[in-house]
Amino acid sequence: MNSTTDHDERVRQMAHRIWESEGRPHGQDERHWHMAERLVEANERAVFEAENGEPPHEPEA
Repeated sequence: MNSTTDHDERVRQMAHRIWESEGRPHGQDERHWHMAERLVEANERAVFEAENGEPPHEPEA
């Protein structure tokens, strides 16, 4: 599995946990996905900083 696939899988799992924690509401999948993306990305940044002592380089828009 490549890192993009790993990332997507972590987001999918997190979105599923959020959905379950909210009582499995219908029609909230997009909101849950975006919440999960933010949480996973924040965690990945924290891990990177802990391992490397610096924040990862953010691509410029």
